[in-house]
Amino acid sequence: MLSRRAVSKLTSGAITCQLRYDHDRWYGHALELDTHNYRFTGEPPSWMKRRERTEEETKFAKSILPHIDFASSYECLLWDADRLNAGLNRKEFGNEIKFRLEKQANTVARAQQLVKDGTYTKEAKVEDTMIARIFDEEHVQAEMKYVKCIRANELAEDNRLDILPGGSANSLREKTRWNVPTELHPADRAEIASRLTAWLPEKYHIVYFDDFQTVAANDEKARTEMLSIVKNVEKEYAEEAKASGYGADLQEVVAELEDDVDPSRHITSKAIAECTSLEKLEEWSHTVHEYNGDDRILQIYGRAAELTKNADHAKLVKQLAEWRKLSNKI
Repeated sequence: MLSRRAVSKLTSGAITCQLRYDHDRWYGHALELDTHNYRFTGEPPSWMKRRERTEEETKFAKSILPHIDFASSYECLLWDADRLNAGLNRKEFGNEIKFRLEKQANTVARAQQLVKDGTYTKEAKVEDTMIARIFDEEHVQAEMKYVKCIRANELAEDNRLDILPGGSANSLREKTRWNVPTELHPADRAEIASRLTAWLPEKYHIVYFDDFQTVAANDEKARTEMLSIVKNVEKEYAEEAKASGYGADLQEVVAELEDDVDPSRHITSKAIAECTSLEKLEEWSHTVHEYNGDDRILQIYGRAAELTKNADHAKLVKQLAEWRKLSNKI
């Protein structure tokens, strides 16, 4: 009797006492409530099948879709990428440009000093190897600065709850606490980005701005100043290049710099009016369009209409010229 009472007491205690992690006994059956038990017959059951549209439904759905002109990858690059780094396919931010220019300046200065010291004058191969090593060292230094810059910005992003101001339910701290960045309003996202940037030292700022060719393309005054600077540099080094026998090299470098500033400088109103080749006009239209699409593009179209004697084309160019005047007034 006593023994039976003891057993029953132990059993009831074990049953009424819920063991941790004992899912199977206590609520394991609830885990199957959101799964659908079905007998597999070789094809998905009706509740798993997608509704099949008829051909008429598909045609109607396509017919009411709006027409979309997708931009080609060429146009996307033209609008978005840095013109001088087409292979990079992205703009460099300010500090990144600074690091790159520092790298180039240090490489040139150190290589010049190496050659001037004449340590490896008798061994040209070794001298070339040492100059290549200088380039590698400077490149690694620039990359390290770039990586530190990126990591500093990631640090600010990851600690935004400690950096952003709080104090109210509508503060930036609470907004960023309860919303992922893509759900935030663009104005809030812009303010958060500017505050995080301001929190970082200036050497870690990531600020994008137009490259000098874009500035030259959009501002005629800046373009003229840049070309005059290139001419002045040419005059400054003309005598030295002539004495050293590098006159042709100087001209080549100057031409490259002028092309960077304005690759369409040879396409003047006079040249367009005198041109008799449609192929040449087409090539020029591409160059002008890629550079800044100024009034010369309409002059090229007008000259093409004259050469082809296409009245409709000439009429359209006149209308475009009128619209251009109106847009300039705005």
